[in-house]
Amino acid sequence: MTTDVPLSVRTPSPLGEFLRARRKELAPEDVGIKRVKGRRRVGLSRTEVAELANISVAYYDIIERGRDLRPSTSVIDGLARALKLGTDGRAHLHALATGAPSRRPQAPEELTEELEELLDSIDPNPAYVVGARWDVLGANHTACQLFTDWEGKRTKRERNLLWFYCCDPAARSLFVDWEQEAADQLALFREAYARHPDDPSFKRVLDEVFKANPATVEWWERHDTDPTRGRTKRIRLDTGQVIQLRQLVLSVAEEPDIRVISYFADVDGDLDDIEIDL
Repeated sequence: MTTDVPLSVRTPSPLGEFLRARRKELAPEDVGIKRVKGRRRVGLSRTEVAELANISVAYYDIIERGRDLRPSTSVIDGLARALKLGTDGRAHLHALATGAPSRRPQAPEELTEELEELLDSIDPNPAYVVGARWDVLGANHTACQLFTDWEGKRTKRERNLLWFYCCDPAARSLFVDWEQEAADQLALFREAYARHPDDPSFKRVLDEVFKANPATVEWWERHDTDPTRGRTKRIRLDTGQVIQLRQLVLSVAEEPDIRVISYFADVDGDLDDIEIDL
């Protein structure tokens, strides 16, 4: 049965949604405000955020309601401080506020000969290449063994990294910390989407993921912007053996939206010294 995506996911004011979600996650004590006895409000009020950001309540209300207004850099910086955003959260807030136009590829994304040679040279360390909307453009032999054979065993829609993490049963079995890994990928995809606000193909990817795994709607509405980057991933093999891999992400200079993602063993010795029986 198809699950409809909630209206809140489809609203055209992601800046307001983000501000509202963030202020509801903060307690008065988090920002140095003494809690009044008997207070039942969850999170901060609009008035409190406005005062902390040194702007008028009326102006903050306009911003949060998502009206056609682009706040200045100083206002956004003030809101980031008020909401205690980290580096990633601050960058995401600026991306939402500025509405930077997307860089549409002039030609269909494809795996170049050079990138294919790079993937082969990285083997036996698993590695794959993804495009702007996280479509998997190519993978080396070990990546196909360890993760999935995107080219040979997955449909065109399923050859997408976000889909793999959030919807593919293989990922649920593979990652020891599957739910956290999937939620982290969704948060990273949100940042990519913010850089391409006028590209409807990002929304199509999200809609497919939301319908296939309704739990991702709740993760998306949390507005996470600080996923744990670079941490060791714990992988469970079919043999029951658990291995630890470190992830390295590289962007292609000519096309920054195309990335090479590779993995290295987090133990002494090379990955080809670990028995993989899939």
